[in-house]
Amino acid sequence: MTNVSTLGQSLDQIARLKTMQASLADLQYQLTSGKKTNLFSGLDTSVIASKRARANFQEIDTYLNNMTIADRRVKMQVTAIEGVLKQAGDVVNAIQVQTQEGEIEKDAIQDLARKARDYIISMINERDGDRYLFSGADTQTLPITDTGLQGTYMTSQVNSWINGTINTDQLIASYTDRTQLTDTINGYSASLSSGNARSVYVRVEENTELNYTTLANNNGFRDIISAIGMLDNLCAAIDKVALDAGDAPTTITAPGANSHEQNENFFRVFNDIAVKINRGLDSLEADTYKLSQTQARMSQISASYKVEKNTLAGIIADVEDADPNEVAVKLNALSVQLEASFRVTASISQLSLAYLL
Repeated sequence: MTNVSTLGQSLDQIARLKTMQASLADLQYQLTSGKKTNLFSGLDTSVIASKRARANFQEIDTYLNNMTIADRRVKMQVTAIEGVLKQAGDVVNAIQVQTQEGEIEKDAIQDLARKARDYIISMINERDGDRYLFSGADTQTLPITDTGLQGTYMTSQVNSWINGTINTDQLIASYTDRTQLTDTINGYSASLSSGNARSVYVRVEENTELNYTTLANNNGFRDIISAIGMLDNLCAAIDKVALDAGDAPTTITAPGANSHEQNENFFRVFNDIAVKINRGLDSLEADTYKLSQTQARMSQISASYKVEKNTLAGIIADVEDADPNEVAVKLNALSVQLEASFRVTASISQLSLAYLL
């Protein structure tokens, strides 16, 4: 009598079934997820290409996010500057329509100047979230505050001019000379007043940064703030530009021995204020142009990155994505094979472990 064992055949068949079940699970995952595997190790030799493409993709996403934030802030800066240009332009227009040698609408001019100055300060203090846009890198500090120092200083200078302590040239120098009208007097923050405010950059490439800094105490903002502040205080200090016949001796006018000199002195300052505001407007327009150039540069780089992202996405898809049609065919074939294997296993299990020969 000879014994014939089917144990080895059964164990081999079971191992085959486990392998096919594992393959079936992989195919089912691929069909539902669209990915070849859920682990990088499952990509075999293609894993290097996948990781490199993903790293580059993530790096580009970081740069694009940087530029999105910077672009928003640049747009907010431009909008704020345009608001300043509008307000300062209105003040200049109001000055220019006044009679050059005669009385002016003093109260109306003063009211316009004061309101424009308040609005301009609010625009200079514009922020994106908790970041002040015109403070340079010192983004948590308010760039300019109406401390009252400017008003006190300018009132004193105008009164000295009216009293004859200083002449018209000296009065003009008092608000045009930076060493006299300091940034601290104008209300600027300590970092701006000291000249220690650092610039703001956006990293757009590994070795490339773009500067989009506009400081609150740049020439444009500063000229406008100083000139409009002086206009407000000048109009507030006098009753009339010049004395007319019949005016009370206590009437406060511009300095001068007669009405002609009073008119001449006043309008020298008045017209100089307009010149200084116009100079500030020109400077701010130049700043706006620079910001627009930075925006254009970011736009070009972003467009290039988007093309590169599409290319990298294609590489990642080629390496990681499973073809649903191919998976479906393999899944169907494996299902048939697995069903046949189960039948064979069932048949073997029904045989006796030993045959009598």
